[in-house]
Amino acid sequence: MQILFGVHETIIKINSKSMNIEYIQHYISTHFSSRTIIDNSINIPASKENLYHRTFLLKWLYSLYAKKNTPLPALKESLLQRYHKAIKIVLPQKIIHLIKYKIIDDETVQLSITPKNAQIALKVKRFLQVNMQIFPTYLELKFENQDEKERLQAFLNAEKIISIPHKHIYNKQKMNTFLQEPQAEVLSPLSSAYMVLNMQPTDDIKSIKKQYKHLAKEFHPDKVASEDKELIALHTKKFQELLASYETIFKSF
Repeated sequence: MQILFGVHETIIKINSKSMNIEYIQHYISTHFSSRTIIDNSINIPASKENLYHRTFLLKWLYSLYAKKNTPLPALKESLLQRYHKAIKIVLPQKIIHLIKYKIIDDETVQLSITPKNAQIALKVKRFLQVNMQIFPTYLELKFENQDEKERLQAFLNAEKIISIPHKHIYNKQKMNTFLQEPQAEVLSPLSSAYMVLNMQPTDDIKSIKKQYKHLAKEFHPDKVASEDKELIALHTKKFQELLASYETIFKSF
């Protein structure tokens, strides 16, 4: 383990894969909402707030250093004086986010992601495009149709779908039951088109055109051109579906 003093940040390099740092990750995710996780590093921005938690974290990291190296009181003192500077913890491997889900009913799923990251909830919402509420320990997702449920399955099964490595607790039987297509009446192409655009037959063509442009812009493949191929394919499929639905409705007027 190394402790490096940069001009703007304190860098803690943990070189051993055997070191158990799950508790530290949990502490950081609980007390530092502005942190970010990039590949194998946890980054806590500079701040003079959260003095107690920042000092406690630095003491904790120094104690891990002292277990493997000769204790240096001067190093500890210098480290604690830098509580207000940015802290960067570098791990020997990429951080894996564990994703667990709990099915509440036919329309509601709760996702918990550990260690938490302030950016993950926004990435999940952008990819799934569902009604989502953020709670302290989980995300609550509301699904209105089969297409949204299929995106949930793609999200859970794709390792890099939101540009972070993750694994999930997966109950195949429960998920298959949740994803089952309800045995409903067969919709006409026009009714299906309105459903895809989330519009009603009573809406005027101006409102429908505005909604189509909004969704087409959101799901245009160019928007995710720098992402992985699976995400590009999903956006392309959705974009084509939106275009076909809009044309179907436009022809009916």
